[in-house]
Amino acid sequence: MKNTHHQKEISRLLNYQFKNNRLLEEALTHSSASKSSKANNERLEFLGDRVLGLVIAEELLRLNPHSTEGQIATYYNFLVKKETCALLAKEIGLESLLTLGKSVTRTTARQKDKILGNAIEALIGAIFLDGGFKVSRELVLQVWKKQIEIVRDIEAHAKTALQELLQARGQEPPIYKQVSRTGPDHDPSFCVEVLLKSGLSAVGTGSTKRMAETEAAEQILEKIKNIHE
Repeated sequence: MKNTHHQKEISRLLNYQFKNNRLLEEALTHSSASKSSKANNERLEFLGDRVLGLVIAEELLRLNPHSTEGQIATYYNFLVKKETCALLAKEIGLESLLTLGKSVTRTTARQKDKILGNAIEALIGAIFLDGGFKVSRELVLQVWKKQIEIVRDIEAHAKTALQELLQARGQEPPIYKQVSRTGPDHDPSFCVEVLLKSGLSAVGTGSTKRMAETEAAEQILEKIKNIHE
């Protein structure tokens, strides 16, 4: 691999200059292309996966201080899953910089996405070792910015996702009905049911009516997902 070319490309794509070129080479080398004596990106991918998870979890908690653990977990999983990582790897042009073995050309699209997802995590791990946590955090937030914006308002996202799903299928919008409101005024608890024209329904609870609607939307989205799997 020509370090000079890849060094320039990574520097241009991420506005980051590696101090240790060997880390970059390792991050971009898939196991199919490495000999037993040569390092591949599996160890860096293991590290980068943890760095990515920490950065994303911290950012979601910061942006959504009133959301439940369950709500945040749903969107955390979306942001760190291999499909999202692969999408972002393609967006930054990482695909053309990887060193792959000939056998990879015969893999499926899903397997290639896994390779790309692992590669961007390996790159995060390499930058963590090369420049420290602050630099790697800035990189993740820069590359994941648009995806984080998609789920930034967690309380609204589930309802929007349900609305768009039903619209795409030509179905009527959901109906939200407050089932109950309990507790004192300073600490209320709402229970809301969401109903679909198909007869499918789900119930959510929360300290605000909006949060209860959000949980109900999440529950019914999960039911729809299970039905179609």
